Amino acid sequence: MKILIAGEPNRTMQLGIDTGVVLAAEMLRREFCVDYVDLETADWMLETPEYFSQLSVQKLIEVKPNQVEPFVLEKARQVKMEDYSVIWNRLDPPVNDRYIGHMKQFSKLPAPILQINNPNWTWRLSEHLLPQNYPEFSVPTWECDSFENFLSVISRAKTEVVAKPLHLFSGLGISFFSSNDSHEKLRQYWEQWKPKVVVQPYLAEIETIGDLRILVMNRKVVGSVLRKPKVGSRLANIHQGGSAHFFNPTRKQLKACEVIANDLYSKGLYLLGIDFIGDFLTEVNITCPSALPQINRVMNLQGEKTVIDEMEALVRSRPKGPT
Repeated sequence: MKILIAGEPNRTMQLGIDTGVVLAAEMLRREFCVDYVDLETADWMLETPEYFSQLSVQKLIEVKPNQVEPFVLEKARQVKMEDYSVIWNRLDPPVNDRYIGHMKQFSKLPAPILQINNPNWTWRLSEHLLPQNYPEFSVPTWECDSFENFLSVISRAKTEVVAKPLHLFSGLGISFFSSNDSHEKLRQYWEQWKPKVVVQPYLAEIETIGDLRILVMNRKVVGSVLRKPKVGSRLANIHQGGSAHFFNPTRKQLKACEVIANDLYSKGLYLLGIDFIGDFLTEVNITCPSALPQINRVMNLQGEKTVIDEMEALVRSRPKGPT
């Protein structure tokens, strides 16, 4: 099996906690032929034939997870994308022009190539807004596309709310507001993060319990990790200083995962990071789902084996699967 990992520069991968690195190591263990391309070196504005001809692909020889540059690579070369059975799209958000440009290019590749996740949908669907599609499980979620809309949502809020920029990730840009906050304070936040902001009711369980990430691959739960904020913070993201802990998902959380995974499977979205605060769904991560190393640690798992098993199952079922 020939596999391509397309993502961020080798030097920017997160030391010891990068999900893509853990998955790559398992692919090599199974003696797959694995290549890597740094999309930072590619110009997404080129016409499609030129875009793919410019990609400098390198063969992955070895993975050293605890080194600053974990991928040991051969010299760059040019290849035909049609030679790959699987492409792992591991480009990090934000979902900006750069991200969208690269995903639009990869979405033009032949349908028989399995792409995880389908680049035609990762930029079309918002990770922050996907909970709106599953109201039976989710916290109320509002998309604000004007200051007036933002002001109206907060002024009508009966409790404190959390606001987050639509295009960002990992807790960046999150702030907390109440209906008593001044227009000036709200305007300042809006001007910084417009043109779109997502608002949800603040859930106190983030402080008493934490934020639960459940990782799903090909409709199968791989594992989960509870992330707790550091003292004095209300942000549980690992990038914001949160810590990882064991937690058994509730029956309602697992049911939500089943419904969401079955729904998104039809769009070619196989690897999902589904987030809950308490029993409430808050986000569905589809661009570059992470937290596998933390799940492995708190659950004493090797979750990468499950993920790659399911990748192989998807390849085998490709003729009958979604295009």
